[in-house]
Amino acid sequence: MTAARTGMRGFNLLPHRQRDARLARRRRYAEWAGAALCGCIGVSMLMGWQAIERTRVDRQRESIERRLATLAPPLAEHARLISEARSERLQNQRAMTLAEPLVHLLDLLDALSEEPSGAVFLRQMRHRERHTELLAVSADHAASAAWVNRLATLRGVTDSDLSDLRRAANAADSQDAIEITAHLKWDGPPPEKPKASVAAHQKTGGEK
Repeated sequence: MTAARTGMRGFNLLPHRQRDARLARRRRYAEWAGAALCGCIGVSMLMGWQAIERTRVDRQRESIERRLATLAPPLAEHARLISEARSERLQNQRAMTLAEPLVHLLDLLDALSEEPSGAVFLRQMRHRERHTELLAVSADHAASAAWVNRLATLRGVTDSDLSDLRRAANAADSQDAIEITAHLKWDGPPPEKPKASVAAHQKTGGEK
């Protein structure tokens, strides 16, 4: 009796259970199909939104490009005017830099022409870009010092000195006449030294 009961447990004798299993499987299939359909709909909506957004961005870009195209000629003209103004300013600055030593020389010649005669006689002048050397004969030390001090007040002079005070060798000069060497230094950046002279100076320093 027990064996017979055990053998009967392996069979499903109730038809409604099979029907319920089939219905459950169908529900799962329907749920899977619904989930897949919802996923497809979501992906389609996302792709549609991206397409609409891409179209809007493309329209904005085209609008900006059209605006830039209309602004290109004025912007190019503005850039050209700025470049010309900058070039002209640089040329003017360069011209002023090149003309500055000449201006200093003219100011110095004007000052020398207004000096009272008899105190200091100018014999020689060497004028460079930022330096002027004056060789003259003076009546005495006081006159030469006053002469250099007056020249030091010229516009652009940054430094001055007086050296090589010695009695004049020319017999025609006064008994107390002395030869002087005056140096005037002008403002502005110092001239660049040649590379060869710098290298020679370094070589000399290394030998020492």
